[in-house]
Amino acid sequence: MTAEERAGTTAEVIRATTAVGEFYYASASAVGLTVQEARLLFILGLEPRNMLGLTSALKLPKSTMTGLIARMESAGLLVREPDDRDRRRLVATPTAAGREAAARFAHDLAGRVDAVLSPLGAGQRAELASILTDVLQSAEPD
Repeated sequence: MTAEERAGTTAEVIRATTAVGEFYYASASAVGLTVQEARLLFILGLEPRNMLGLTSALKLPKSTMTGLIARMESAGLLVREPDDRDRRRLVATPTAAGREAAARFAHDLAGRVDAVLSPLGAGQRAELASILTDVLQSAEPD
């Protein structure tokens, strides 16, 4: 692959990630969440986590995470409860309202992305999914 071809590929990947990022913001806004709230609910939907795990997963400073958790708890989107494994720590868990907001966000985001992919046939979608899986695996830290 030539340097020009690599530059073209890089530019298209940047355009695609920017578009998906914009969809992420639009979907969060459509369901009344900030991007940080949507990300937090998504992560908590996978498994409840303590503050240390959340600051690491979201790559936010502890002070920012504390305020975010407090606002979301006040809004009824999550609760903090003692950790069963270590009673000195608190674990954040989404409430039913938090799970519903996360589901609405995910549905809205999937619809936006699906609309962009609509010109692709089934084979092209499968090929794209395979390529993206390879790219994302190489981007994950070891």
